[in-house]
Amino acid sequence: MIATLQLLVRREWQLGLAKLVSLAGTQPAPEDSSSAIESASATVSGLDDLVLARADLWWVLLLAPLAALAFIWAARRRRQGIRALGQRALVERLVASVHPGNRLIAAIATVGAIICIAIALMRVQYGGTAKIIPAAGLDIVIAVDYSKSMLARDVYPSRSERLEAELRRFLDRAAARGDRVGVVVFAGAARGLPLTRDMRLLKLYLQKADPLTENPGGTAIGKSLRLALSYMIDGRRGDAQVIDGDASEPTPTSEADQVIIVLTDGEDTSSKPRVMATEAARLGVRIFTVGIGSRSGEPIQKFNAKGEPDGYQVDEEGNYLMTRVDEELLKALAEETGGRFVHVSPDRFGLDDVEAWMTDLSRAQREDTVEIHRDEGFVFLVIPALALLVIGLGLGDRRRVKP
Repeated sequence: MIATLQLLVRREWQLGLAKLVSLAGTQPAPEDSSSAIESASATVSGLDDLVLARADLWWVLLLAPLAALAFIWAARRRRQGIRALGQRALVERLVASVHPGNRLIAAIATVGAIICIAIALMRVQYGGTAKIIPAAGLDIVIAVDYSKSMLARDVYPSRSERLEAELRRFLDRAAARGDRVGVVVFAGAARGLPLTRDMRLLKLYLQKADPLTENPGGTAIGKSLRLALSYMIDGRRGDAQVIDGDASEPTPTSEADQVIIVLTDGEDTSSKPRVMATEAARLGVRIFTVGIGSRSGEPIQKFNAKGEPDGYQVDEEGNYLMTRVDEELLKALAEETGGRFVHVSPDRFGLDDVEAWMTDLSRAQREDTVEIHRDEGFVFLVIPALALLVIGLGLGDRRRVKP
């Protein structure tokens, strides 16, 4: 019996999964938007899709044959007792009011009620809805260089404005994947917002950021990495507190892949980014770096109080101060943590490579799962069981005898 029930459950699961796959396969491929990641669903119906959610309770059915044997044994004992009384004519008169048919019906009703209750306890389920649940998203902190060199207009309308537009598009896709995203804005210092799924808040934060108001000046990549790592650790502790109720333990591991994306057009001179990369590698956080601007170097612009270009910065000897992407440093940060580096030139400004990396990470992290929400059918067994019990208990075993 155990093998039969297990085979039945396995067969029904395979049938339901096959139906879901066939239904999902007939749908057109969704566009690259939030609708692409929403849970797909398919309706499953019909008696062919009956399953037992608690097939492990099969042994309750054994109560039915035990009850039937008990009724048979009781009837046999009654007959033996009647025969032991002696005088047959007198005994027949004494038991003339007994209705054996009602006793048989009551026994059958009781056994039937036990069977219905046993099957109800095994949770008969039917039909329902099958859903494809996408995998949990990534934890991403975007560290964006907002030093004054980002006001350069080698990209229309400026590096900072174009980067903001690209980041808004990136955040939309991150929301579709179910990622948690944090933002760090840095120049000579770093500030930001911790991990969240509220992309509107992050977009507003980036919209209000302005290279003209970021002080002190400079490019402190190390400080941005330090703040980004603190957000990652806070995210891990927050998850652990939800699960265990105790956030005082050492930094837990993260179930989701954690990624820091550094976007900069300058070179760090004082904030020790390599030390923070080593710490990120220890925590299992990958750093992906994006170099923006010229490899050979370009003059650093000055801007007046209105944000308008006002010549170029010079040193004490009158030589132009130059800024360039430190590719060696950015590549080292990425290699140290298992990330990647890409250089973005003004004529091909975009985050397509970064988006492709994040998509690959999300797919490799965990496969989608199928979750089936079936309708419970126990009510269709409990009601007949109650009716049968009423019949079994309420049906008298005596008949009216005419005087």
